[in-house]
Amino acid sequence: MEFIKSTFIIIVLLLGLETLAIDAEVIVLDAPLLSAPSYKAKVLQRVRKGKNLFIHRAYLPKNPWEINYEVDSNGLPLPKDESNNEFLKTLTTAGVDAWVPKKFVKIIYNDEREDELKMNPYGKYDPTDYRLEEPLPKNYPLVAKDNAKAYMSFGMGPASKAGFDYGTPLIEESIGNKYTFFTVYARKVEFDPYNRFYFGAMLQIHGQRSVYFISNDRTTQETDGEIGLGPYLSYDIYRTEDSSITGYGGFTYNLHRYTVEQSTRTGAFEERIFSGYSITPKLGAYYSFINFIPNSDLDFIIGAETNFNLAYTLKTDSPAQVSSFWNDRDQIDVPMGGQYSLFFGISAKY
Repeated sequence: MEFIKSTFIIIVLLLGLETLAIDAEVIVLDAPLLSAPSYKAKVLQRVRKGKNLFIHRAYLPKNPWEINYEVDSNGLPLPKDESNNEFLKTLTTAGVDAWVPKKFVKIIYNDEREDELKMNPYGKYDPTDYRLEEPLPKNYPLVAKDNAKAYMSFGMGPASKAGFDYGTPLIEESIGNKYTFFTVYARKVEFDPYNRFYFGAMLQIHGQRSVYFISNDRTTQETDGEIGLGPYLSYDIYRTEDSSITGYGGFTYNLHRYTVEQSTRTGAFEERIFSGYSITPKLGAYYSFINFIPNSDLDFIIGAETNFNLAYTLKTDSPAQVSSFWNDRDQIDVPMGGQYSLFFGISAKY
C-alpha cells in the first residue's frame, strides 16, 4: 500500500507540473538563466542551443481559442495588461527559480502562436555566440601586439657660444638658452623577446638667440634655427609596473638657418642669412612614470640629453652691403663641441 501511495503522489505532481508549465526550446548558442528578471541579475546557469526548458504558464499569453472569463459584473472584459514581459520564469537543473530572456527561446504552444517567432531568427547574428570565426588569426591565442611607442618632449639647455667672427673683441654678450622640440616613433626589434630594444626615427627642432655688443654704438643679434632627422635606438635599462628608465642614442642630419642682424645707433642695419648642414650624434636617458593618467597608456617622462656637434660650416649667398660689419667674411665656422639639455614630455604605447 505504501508503494502505491508514493506512486500516486508522484503521478499527481507530474500532472500538476504539466498543467503549470510548457516546453520552450533554446534558439541561441548560450541562453543565460538569471536570478531575477533583469539583464543585470546574476547568471545561475547557461543552457545550450536545442535544449528544452520548462516555462511557467503564468508568464505566457493565453491561447486565442481559450474562453476568457475575466469580465466585470456587467459582463464586460476587464482591461488587459499590454506590457511586454521580456523574461519568462523557468527552473535551473537544481530546481531553483530562474528567468530566461523571452527572445532567446521558442515556446512550443502547439497552436497558431507558433507563428509568432521563427525557429531560427539568429541565423545571421547570434548575440550570445562568443566563438571566433575560422580561420583563426595566425599565432592565436598568443597574438603579438604591434609593440610601438611614440613620444614628444620639450627641452632646454645652454646655447652654443660659437657664432660669427666679427674680427674684434666683444664688449658684452648675452647668450640665450637653446630650446628643443623632440619627437620619436619606434617599434620593438624582432630579435628581442623581452620587449626592451626599440628602433625607429626621431625628429628634432632647435632654436636659440644671442645678443652681442661689439662697440659702444654697434650691436648684433644672432638667431639659430635647426631641424634634424635621423635613426633612433633605445633600451629599457630598468622597468617595473609603475616606472622605467630608458637609455637611447642615434644621430640626426640637420639643416641650419642662421640669421645675423647688425645695427648701429646712427640707423645703419643689415641682415644676412647663413645656411648649411651638419651631423649630430646624441645620447640620452629618461625616466618614465607609467600610466600617470590611469587606463590611458600614457607615460610622463623626464630626462637629459647630450648632443655631440661635429664641426660644420654655414655659408651665405647674399653679398654684404655694409662692409665694415662683416670684414669680408661670408661664412660661419662652427667647431666641434657638445651641449646638454633637460627635457620633459609625454610617451604613448601602441
